[in-house]
Amino acid sequence: MTLKAKLGLVLGSMVLIAFCLYASAALQLRHETLVRVQAEQQLLMSLSLMVEPFLVQNKVEQVKGHLLATSFSSTLPIKAILVYQADGNLFAATQFPRELFNFSPTRDVTGQKALQDGSTLLWSAVMVTPASMSYFDTNKVAAEGSTLGYVAIQISPLRLSQLWWWQSSLWGCALLIIVALALLWQRRIFKTQHQRWQGFLRQVRTLAPSNSDSKKLNEFDSAEMTLLFRSLYAQQQQIQQQLQLQSQAEQLQGQNHDAEREQLAISYQQKLAALNDELKTSQCKLQQWQQLCVLEQAGQSEQQATLLRWLLKQDLLDKTELQSQTVWFPDWLAQQVEAWQQDFKVAEVPFVLVEDPALSLSELEFCTQHTAELLKQIICLILQDLQQHELSLHIHLHTFSDNKLLLQFDHAGPSFAIQQVLAKTDLPGSAVLPQLCARLLSRLGARLSVSALEDLGCSVRLELPLTAVLTKELPMFQTAIYLDNNSIRAAILKQSVYCVAEQVIYLQQIEQLQAELQHRLVDLVLVQLPAPDTNHQLWTELHQITARSQIVAFCEPVHLSYWSSLLRCPVLANPMLSARIRQHLGEKLQNNSMRLLVVDDNKTNLAFVKAMLSQQQFEVDTAATGTEAIRLAKSSRYQLILMDIQLPDMSGILATHMIRQLPQHQDTVIMAFTAHALPDEISQFHQAGMNDVVIKPLDAYKVADLIRRCQQLSPQNLIPG
Repeated sequence: MTLKAKLGLVLGSMVLIAFCLYASAALQLRHETLVRVQAEQQLLMSLSLMVEPFLVQNKVEQVKGHLLATSFSSTLPIKAILVYQADGNLFAATQFPRELFNFSPTRDVTGQKALQDGSTLLWSAVMVTPASMSYFDTNKVAAEGSTLGYVAIQISPLRLSQLWWWQSSLWGCALLIIVALALLWQRRIFKTQHQRWQGFLRQVRTLAPSNSDSKKLNEFDSAEMTLLFRSLYAQQQQIQQQLQLQSQAEQLQGQNHDAEREQLAISYQQKLAALNDELKTSQCKLQQWQQLCVLEQAGQSEQQATLLRWLLKQDLLDKTELQSQTVWFPDWLAQQVEAWQQDFKVAEVPFVLVEDPALSLSELEFCTQHTAELLKQIICLILQDLQQHELSLHIHLHTFSDNKLLLQFDHAGPSFAIQQVLAKTDLPGSAVLPQLCARLLSRLGARLSVSALEDLGCSVRLELPLTAVLTKELPMFQTAIYLDNNSIRAAILKQSVYCVAEQVIYLQQIEQLQAELQHRLVDLVLVQLPAPDTNHQLWTELHQITARSQIVAFCEPVHLSYWSSLLRCPVLANPMLSARIRQHLGEKLQNNSMRLLVVDDNKTNLAFVKAMLSQQQFEVDTAATGTEAIRLAKSSRYQLILMDIQLPDMSGILATHMIRQLPQHQDTVIMAFTAHALPDEISQFHQAGMNDVVIKPLDAYKVADLIRRCQQLSPQNLIPG
């Protein structure tokens, strides 16, 4: 067997092994998927029946204990089990993953959801049955079949079992044994053929006469015969190669003449194209200088200076090599907007800018210097087409999977100036700026398209290639409120708020803001201020309404001085940019003091504790009941909570347990604030979720210990998200 045959046998065997392993994995994965789906449905059904009576009786600890036992005993890879009430609020859970902070089973009726970490969330409703109707109070009527709550299970991704690996190993060993047996069988065949050849040579020697020739024949062995055959074969191959070379040489002699003619024709065409390019460049420069002379004769010195600045800048860029830089795109965009406002007076135009949330967390690598100049030229052309009756400019930013950036400019008016960039004919001498724009587009490899509808406006789309797109880790706010009385503008700008917050709530009237802050935790409030009006009192109370949340207001540049003098909250000029929001909030968070909550039914103790802690520059909130403490915890973030044990409406242990269920207070330091504590009581405090005990009354040493505990908190816990 030749070497090629042996290599083909080995490769074929490896392909066969890979195919068998793939088929085995596919069958095993399909089988385990069917088994897992059945097990998941059975587990959901059993959990629904198990938690049904406890949901009726509102027994949290019993439900949590059953959930933990089920999580440990189940064969499924369970990460978390959660139980929700009928209104979507969390009732009990084995643990609360970060990716489920904004999840509610009442908003999604699919029953299944894929999470970012690769796991799967399954949930089903818990219905009222005749067996559970007996647990309801006599004054309450429960309809059979109504929804009592929801059960959700977070399950890790499916992995192949160990049994498949054992089966795959057995398959591989069996196939390797088959290959080894095939090679041994081939060796045996070769040995048999060699023995037959030796026998043939012996028969030839016996038939030869006993003379000198027979002596040579007897001395002639198989090795010499093999060498003779190889030499004859080599001579035959050499003669064939000589014949092929001779025929190829004859063909090349005829082809060389054709190739020489083609090369001459190509060189002439290249020289002609170079001359045409030089001629066009010379004509273009001549037209540009003619345009400068026309502007000088017309006395338009300002336009002449602007055109000369464009020409010098373009000449400098032509001589500068393309250099890619890695920048955080929102910061780079904010710098460009400031340049536009200074160069083109964009501040006088109602300017709306919409950012893509994906770009707010991205670092892009592209030619920043040339791209910035190209955007300036495009905006200069667009401003020439703007109509006076509707001065609006919109920019949409999107990313694609093939590393390209799309910028879309929408405005009201014609598209005469920008259309000259796409014109295939030679541009007139007056269209110098479109010529410069077309040259930059060609050098950057960018694409420009224009679509215009009569009486509706124009849309300019610019597609820029990116060298690389890198994801940047930035803190995100969980919940933000966007307040804007202009519903049309809010429908567009609401998408930009997702650059800094995971959840966005839109409000149209400022009167709705106070009610919204009382029912939910809000980390950030963004307000679009209208034109100045006579209702000053409504807006001057804005900083009081949002005392528990960070607020940033935006207005048109012409109204900036008015609103800055009227409001004590920070006021920034439009357009609303995510980089400016993060920069302002980052500076503010460094100066923020820590917020504490003191819960005590004794008003004298509350006043004394608040006075002592306020001296340490803490922001102290007080509550006299457990219900009030839970309400404040829902709408605020606290770094420390002092919880009295004896409260008029509920025990401090129950209030602590309910506060620990809130996502923003998973890591908050909660101290039992009591006059005495026995060892058994301290154990109950720890089981309820309290970190330690502070014995009344509060003194300087205890205050110093509380300050030390707050300072040990990670800075990430102070930043929402």
